[in-house]
Amino acid sequence: MPPSPLRIGPLTLSTPVLAAPIAGFTDAIFRGVVRDFGGCGLLFTEMVWASGWVHGTIAPERLDGTLTETRPLGVQLWDRDPTMITEAARRLADMRVSVIDLNFGCPKKRVMGRHAAGAALLRDPATVGRLVAAAVTGAGMVPVTAKIRLGPSIDARNAPDVARAAEANGAAAVTVHGRTADQHYGEPCHLERIAEVARAVSIPVIANGDVRDAETAMHTMTVTGAAGVMVAREALTRPWVFREIAAALRGEPAPTPPQAAEQKATLIRHHTAMVARFGDVHGTVLMRKFACRYLAGNPGSRSFRDAIAKAENSAEFHAIVEQWFPEHREDNHGELAE
Repeated sequence: MPPSPLRIGPLTLSTPVLAAPIAGFTDAIFRGVVRDFGGCGLLFTEMVWASGWVHGTIAPERLDGTLTETRPLGVQLWDRDPTMITEAARRLADMRVSVIDLNFGCPKKRVMGRHAAGAALLRDPATVGRLVAAAVTGAGMVPVTAKIRLGPSIDARNAPDVARAAEANGAAAVTVHGRTADQHYGEPCHLERIAEVARAVSIPVIANGDVRDAETAMHTMTVTGAAGVMVAREALTRPWVFREIAAALRGEPAPTPPQAAEQKATLIRHHTAMVARFGDVHGTVLMRKFACRYLAGNPGSRSFRDAIAKAENSAEFHAIVEQWFPEHREDNHGELAE
């Protein structure tokens, strides 16, 4: 039986499958790639430092496309200053974004240490609540959500308390990453702990962590009782994963994965858009990190990654792609053969 529609405040998503904000990757062009494949109910920009945006000290690319992009679209903010959170939320409401998400889960040292923000705030649920309330004040009718981890450390797993504080101060949903701030991505995700959060609040809980495909998404929702799932790193390698998960949730057969020719065409369109936005050389250099992931898991992926990481301009980029994506090397399953 398909899950109930995922409602975040007044917003009803077409599927309960969300794309995580990933710094350095989930820009407007990448979001367009994901949107073209379909199946994603809500996309987010990269994480935005509220104070940096208000004071004009962050790269404007972080919010590229936000005014004109297809909705729904969410923007994730991080900060520990309520005044800056309120002002940034007010600006985002004026831009008519669909969701304003607050990050209380980033484990990066720069965010946690220098700014005492991100996952550092998990130590103080009351402060989390005040920041959520600050965002709600600025957001008006735009729903505010919170993204958290299980706690600041394995010995201090307080996610239910943090989620309750967020809900009490107006959060419309909470996304829970199933690790603590001191756990690495290689360690297993604790789904039973996400389930504890889902039982602790009445607002929707979205499960995040180790969602790689339809099978893991279905398992995650079953074990946690979550209202939806959020996909992070897998989307960088297989941006069509959202349509696979959405189909499974509807009880439909898995869509056919894109053949090598379609993957190649997507890669070329992605690069062309980067060059149009940033120029030939800079656009190609910025594209390297995306291109390196296009063949992940396929034969020859390491050699392709080594080659494409050295491309300096469009001519070099296209030559390497032609070498590694020739149709005559496509096998019967649409995968690249050596």
